[in-house]
Amino acid sequence: MLVLYTDGVIEARSPAGDFYPLAERVATFPAADPGTLLRHIHRDLLAHTGDHLADDAALLILERLPEAPETAH
Repeated sequence: MLVLYTDGVIEARSPAGDFYPLAERVATFPAADPGTLLRHIHRDLLAHTGDHLADDAALLILERLPEAPETAH
């Protein structure tokens, strides 16, 4: 999977002023499809910031799937 994000994600701060540690947090989430991973990150990001984002934040998660075998016609 490839996770693309804007600076609003990694610069999101907790009430104590700590930046959101995206790479460290993603490594702790269970293996999942892109949609599930996105929901995990979204919930965790909001929890980290106390449900308040001071900047825009965008995430795009891509997954390369194996090529489907050709079927005989």
